[in-house]
Amino acid sequence: MKRQIHDRLQDLITDRADNDVIIIEGARQVGKSYLVNSVLKTIGRPYLAYDLEKNPKIRHEISKTEDFFDFSALMTDRYNLQPRSILFFDEAQECRKLAEYVKSFKEDWHDIKVILTGSSMNRFFPAGARIPVGRMKSMCIFSFSFSEFVKFVKGKPLYEYILSAPEKIPESRHRLLLELFDDYMVTGGYPEAVKAFKSGKPSGDIIEEIIASLEEDFERKEAYQPGLFINTLRSVANHIGSPSKYTHIDATKYCAKQILEAMKSWHIVLEVSQYSLDPNHSDFLPKRYLHDLGVVNMFRSLAVPAISLLNTIDPMLRTPLGGVFENAVLLNLLQGASAFKSVATWKKGKPAGIEVDFTVDVIDARTRIPVECKATTSIQKRHYKNIIHYLDLTGQKFGILISAAPYEKIVNKGRIILNLPIYLTNRPNIIEYFKRNN
Repeated sequence: MKRQIHDRLQDLITDRADNDVIIIEGARQVGKSYLVNSVLKTIGRPYLAYDLEKNPKIRHEISKTEDFFDFSALMTDRYNLQPRSILFFDEAQECRKLAEYVKSFKEDWHDIKVILTGSSMNRFFPAGARIPVGRMKSMCIFSFSFSEFVKFVKGKPLYEYILSAPEKIPESRHRLLLELFDDYMVTGGYPEAVKAFKSGKPSGDIIEEIIASLEEDFERKEAYQPGLFINTLRSVANHIGSPSKYTHIDATKYCAKQILEAMKSWHIVLEVSQYSLDPNHSDFLPKRYLHDLGVVNMFRSLAVPAISLLNTIDPMLRTPLGGVFENAVLLNLLQGASAFKSVATWKKGKPAGIEVDFTVDVIDARTRIPVECKATTSIQKRHYKNIIHYLDLTGQKFGILISAAPYEKIVNKGRIILNLPIYLTNRPNIIEYFKRNN
């Protein structure tokens, strides 16, 4: 299936204005290699592709090269690298020697484009090494977004409907999309898990296999004590949507901090920092999320039954529902962003208790849209009061409430607040809605 980010990556690869190295990051099994290979097959340029984890021969040969001149000779003489080619190294962090050549890829190979991917690219540039700023473009790939989930499960027409940023939605379609979102919250977006779900097989079995493989790889390369990886996943899953503390993890503060930093660099744990408008008073605890909703669902408390946007009524159960809902929104906001791009959250101050779940830049950093998440099927003013606080303090006029309620445009004293159903939430749609209302 063609991924939503396909065209953006294609544009980066075919851009003749520069020859920046393209670095693509993301957790394991989210479809990085598939995406790059599918793009390479469509652009009509010769390319060489190597998985440095599965191909130790070329990895060792590259590691033995003395300098970039020697590396160029190796690729030309032994691997027949041609002018105007594309050179793709998957799991590039397995060969740190390549990090020494990034500057030369940009400056000396004017007609060869280099793509590097990996699930732990933090290990690519050695500690203390100078990162060649201005010579790279980065992307972070996530598992299927909800719209991609719909495309795979239900087909292209409903997928294109979601991406059209509609404002009038039939009630029957609204309900169908919420039901599909319930399936998405349980299944998540690992391509293989979605494939299993569509064929009527247990997606949980696939997720368990992926996590077991990821745990083994992580503990082997990061050298953490057995069990701490799973303990951290469960800790984050059980506190999504709330300020995250090191004490949530069954380990010393030092170990908890170290493993969280490592899991962030592997794109397994996503961290969103809280800020106030006063930079001198922004010492708040961050919020942490997981890279896939299927993983969230698997590791949150086993005492909590399956949750549903439509059918979960008990207030005690809607609290964990709100966390999964918030995690889903974040993943859809981050789709296709730079690996260095962040979404923030805003808090007025410690005593006030007034905060907005996310703030997102849409056109440039001068405009940050407040985004509030409420897993409710019926909108009331209290659900968007914090957006109003933010807009009043910043002088802006546009905010977004994301819920399970139908689309609604709320005009309040010159401010425009759009209630978007969760299934419409993605960065391109938010940009489109913003343009329509400004």
